[in-house]
Amino acid sequence: MTTTDIKSNVESLELYSDSHPFSLSLRIKTFENESEYKRFVKNVEMSVRKSIEYKLWRNYVIDVLQVNECMITHESVNEVTIDIHHHIPSLYVLVSALVNEKLEKEEEFCTFDIATKAIELHYQNRLGYITLLKSMHEKFHNGFLKIPINLVRGNYQYFLDHYSKYLDEADLDVIGERLSINEHNCRWSRDNYIVSTGA
Repeated sequence: MTTTDIKSNVESLELYSDSHPFSLSLRIKTFENESEYKRFVKNVEMSVRKSIEYKLWRNYVIDVLQVNECMITHESVNEVTIDIHHHIPSLYVLVSALVNEKLEKEEEFCTFDIATKAIELHYQNRLGYITLLKSMHEKFHNGFLKIPINLVRGNYQYFLDHYSKYLDEADLDVIGERLSINEHNCRWSRDNYIVSTGA
């Protein structure tokens, strides 16, 4: 086989050869199994996290908008490492919703389509997030921290209004639980996190 055997349908972004019965499209409409679906979602999530656009968004929130302290301990980025935690939805759930929307509408998509839409939602401020001390972020993901919903920034309601119909019951249960946490039932108080001023 020579390179002249390989042809391209430029409009549909598809490679093919008259010598072979199969073609290769940039975009897909479905997955062969659940494992392939999960692998795709995790790959998109990683692509978003590693993108320059995501890093610029994070830096803008922390450095320019000065949302640069832990919303729980009030320690600043000058003292500790501050993370941005996706709260409603998690980044994985966001990507899942975007993929599920495409699947339900039977629209073709690729990694880059989903990653681009995820990044756009960050830049539209249509997701919920909170700045946390790195160890607080770990504490949350290890199941030892409840976050009051009033501390969450960003328009997470937009996500709920437009994408909750593409989530499964388990994801909706997690979101419902997160929405129900407030300063009265989070099992901690700000007094528990008084930070020494060094004086």
